[in-house]
Amino acid sequence: MPNHKIMNALGNLFKVTSFGESHGALVGCVLEGCPAGLLLDIALIQKAVDKRKTGQHFYASARKETDTVRIVSGVFESKTLGTPIGILIQNEDAQSADYDHLKNVYRPGHADAAYDMKYGYRDHRGGGRSSIRVTAPMVAAGEIARQLLCHYFPLETITYVTQIGNVTLGEPFEASQSAIQQSAVSCPDKATTEAMLQLIADTAEAGDTLGGAIRCIIKNLPAGIGEPIFGKLQAQLAHAMLNINTVKAFEYGTGTLSAGMKGSAHNDAFISDGNTISMESNRHGGILGGISTGMDIGFKVTLKPISSIQQTQRTINKQLQTASIQIGGRHDVCAVPRAIPIVEAYTYMVLADLWLHHKHSII
Repeated sequence: MPNHKIMNALGNLFKVTSFGESHGALVGCVLEGCPAGLLLDIALIQKAVDKRKTGQHFYASARKETDTVRIVSGVFESKTLGTPIGILIQNEDAQSADYDHLKNVYRPGHADAAYDMKYGYRDHRGGGRSSIRVTAPMVAAGEIARQLLCHYFPLETITYVTQIGNVTLGEPFEASQSAIQQSAVSCPDKATTEAMLQLIADTAEAGDTLGGAIRCIIKNLPAGIGEPIFGKLQAQLAHAMLNINTVKAFEYGTGTLSAGMKGSAHNDAFISDGNTISMESNRHGGILGGISTGMDIGFKVTLKPISSIQQTQRTINKQLQTASIQIGGRHDVCAVPRAIPIVEAYTYMVLADLWLHHKHSII
């Protein structure tokens, strides 16, 4: 019998281990390494998880989950104990029968075939372990990471949708939190929001799905965060982001545009007021040598379209015979806006881990 070790944890000093399946009894995680004595705002933890819930827009899955966060260990009277923090979220509206007809066929674009090739056995209900459902408790852990970081410095992130399908927000764009919150797709521009919503409606009517892109700007992160070689800040962020379902690309700073630039155009000139180091521009994206410079860190993640489409598709079954498939059930037409709290949570977990490394590396 194969003995596969499954990699389920993110982080080292601030370590979060995920467990659960989409249609199991619950999903959860265990957070280790959070220092003792941190006073948690439990309401903000629930609010963060609520942001990624299904059933809030016409383009999102109709699955209805309360997603009530239960912290079952590691916290007493709202303060962390320094011991492992257990987070549980019950699955309440799974409707597993919707997936009965998919048990013996492989859905194009999904992990079904890959899971069978690796393990020889899988939970076909809602994608099992590969479902975005398992990120719900990770968002709770990410909010704890954010509160830990904000105990030391005023961390802020501005995260918004820059693209859905072929509708793109012009960049650079000065996004405000209020404009993002007022948009039904978390895009800070009204005209772009309207175009995105129309495209989503047209795509839903055609039984198809859409991908897009999200930009995250990290503000007020102190200089010196990140390790020189294999713990580079951008590498740790990329590692976390590329472990989010449907994410296909990560870039920071000038990203892929830097390939067409000369060094003289890309370099940021150093300046100083006699007390601090700064730069005239920020093409480096707030990171040099894998270490934060104190300037804003901007990165973008690109997400593919959701693989569960309403159209009939050609595939094969477990017997390797040609088959056709039409996926019913409740699925997102576009999951990009719902991915924002996941992107933010994974960002906070990475920063918390590297912040603790940084604190341990200096006196």
